[in-house]
Amino acid sequence: MFTDSQLQASFLQHAKRMKAPEGAILMQPGDYFRIIPILISGCIRVLRKNEEGDEIFLYHVMPGETCAMSLTCCSSQAPSEVKTIAEEDSEYWAIPIFLLEDWQQYKEWRDFLALTYKTRFNKLLQTIDEIAFENMDERLWNYLLARSTAKESTLLNISHEEIARELNIQRESATRLIKKLKDKGYLETGRGHIRILKDYHS
Repeated sequence: MFTDSQLQASFLQHAKRMKAPEGAILMQPGDYFRIIPILISGCIRVLRKNEEGDEIFLYHVMPGETCAMSLTCCSSQAPSEVKTIAEEDSEYWAIPIFLLEDWQQYKEWRDFLALTYKTRFNKLLQTIDEIAFENMDERLWNYLLARSTAKESTLLNISHEEIARELNIQRESATRLIKKLKDKGYLETGRGHIRILKDYHS
């Protein structure tokens, strides 16, 4: 994970390897982070959820990455404001939160945190742009493509209800948009699954 010998030694001493099966909810809004997760394999989907239960997809955490939201909550000792779900069977390193500050002495750790914040900030800007400037066809396509890319599979086991919830739209709207893309030959649908057939912009 790291090349600095002292940081590496501390990492090996304290990091614990954990597993999360596909579909497992790792964090809910209001929960407190007890560890800093660094993903080893699989992928984690991060969603924003409000008090009414409405959700919206934000981004994926991929191998070698951590969640910027977890870092922020750990450093401020604040409860989580996001929901995280294992997109597929995943493994991650669980780092005790006291090391967030202790490891600041290592440049490699500071660089890792800076890159994490930069990557997530850019992704959040992209999400805002999609909501503000793109039509719903494009939002749906980008959402499906993000999940397909994360899983490295064109087949997504996903329902219309889940899509509607994570795009914060009505189920009927999700069904209509899916049918529109299907009629154009971009998607193939079945009960509880969607397959991406070709590039939306081709």
